[in-house]
Amino acid sequence: MKTPLLLLLLPALLHAAPVSEVRCTDGSQFKGTLLDIGTDRASFSADFLARPVPLKLDHILELTLPPHRGDFTGDHIASALLSNGDTLRGELSGVTDKEISLRTWYGGEMKLRRSMVDTLDIQNRPELIYAGPTGLEGWTQSSPDSWLYEDNQLRPKKSSMIARELELPQKIHFAFDMAWRSQPRFRFIFCSDDILSSNPDNCYVLMTNGHYFELRKSTSRNSPAALGPSIQIPEFRSREKIRVELLVDRKTGLIRLMVNGRIAADWTDPEPQVGAMGGGIHFEGNDNSLRFSRIEVNSWDGTVEGKAEIPDDGFLDEMDEDAPKAEEPEPDPTRIRLRNNDHIEGEMKGIEGGKVQLKTQFGDMELPVSRLRSFPLRGKKERDDYTLGLYEKPKRYTGDVRAWFTDGSRVTFRLESAENGRLKGYAQAFGQVDFDLKAFTRIEFNLYDPELEELRSADARW
Repeated sequence: MKTPLLLLLLPALLHAAPVSEVRCTDGSQFKGTLLDIGTDRASFSADFLARPVPLKLDHILELTLPPHRGDFTGDHIASALLSNGDTLRGELSGVTDKEISLRTWYGGEMKLRRSMVDTLDIQNRPELIYAGPTGLEGWTQSSPDSWLYEDNQLRPKKSSMIARELELPQKIHFAFDMAWRSQPRFRFIFCSDDILSSNPDNCYVLMTNGHYFELRKSTSRNSPAALGPSIQIPEFRSREKIRVELLVDRKTGLIRLMVNGRIAADWTDPEPQVGAMGGGIHFEGNDNSLRFSRIEVNSWDGTVEGKAEIPDDGFLDEMDEDAPKAEEPEPDPTRIRLRNNDHIEGEMKGIEGGKVQLKTQFGDMELPVSRLRSFPLRGKKERDDYTLGLYEKPKRYTGDVRAWFTDGSRVTFRLESAENGRLKGYAQAFGQVDFDLKAFTRIEFNLYDPELEELRSADARW
């Protein structure tokens, strides 16, 4: 096997970094602690080893790291989707015709090449209520020792439930990853009034029903009842891992289900005020192959966009994913979209002191960055005509790694050195960078070896 080698790597990670798992290019894997990385190898210790052992970097597929949730500053979070599929998030601090600047906790001030930014989306900074899991502490199990915490995941040993009490706001965003073997059978209970009960009197229940999701509501006045039709989930047939998100407005009764980022269903509770709902969340698994990870509970600003798509035959495969999408209308480069879905026709001149300077037909004006939702970075012609140099994809480099953030987004860069818990490198889209290692939960090596693609794809399914 011929694999690219990370040519310029690290003097050392001086403080031993715990690693959940090391996966190798031959399919083997083990748990251990990363001690240091040299020019061509990394050193690990493990309980089953008499002494630390070196491992060649071109034999490493990926490292899994413990999760850490950093905090953004400011009153908004801007998400810049790059033309290669990477995503960087931070506070929008500057916009010119050449650069988009983000202030981040994990990499300081980053200046992105505008021609390599696909879209820019701005959201209110949510209040973090829970992010994990980081262990079993704080969770209540339906029977003693019925759940395991390992590799940053919760897993039932048998058919059982685990629950946690939270203080939930009126508008809530729930999110979690769920992995399984064969066909998943589980329930996610939220807004529960009793975390000690497997069937609380007052709660909502998202549950699997074959290849479908179903949502029910239970109150002390009424027995559990469906809030609408079951929703077919094509990924249940062709995947073994999905990300589930729920947007819940406890005032209006809207409950939106998203699967892997797409809108799967919009349900409405016709009587949202009925029922003494609480703050409990429960995960119930009937299969010990189920795994729950990247659990997040945040506040939500109540903004809803788009609508659910109806699957054609309920089966999602590679042909479906590669099928051409309907042509979208050409974006108007002068139309700036606001948080409340209004629009302003104008030109963005820059950002100063957290305010956007706009030139409009009515004169110059200023708006807080947090009032923006999005604005087009280019027109269709500018995007399609590569000779204009206004839309490009970053170059690939020998030594590139792909590092995954805790929220599931990723960034690709050439790793050049590391010390004191910092990763330094370079990418054409943003130049030299100095990342905090704690920002990442997984780092992939040997990205461009075609012989390793199948191994990565098999792992992604699980």
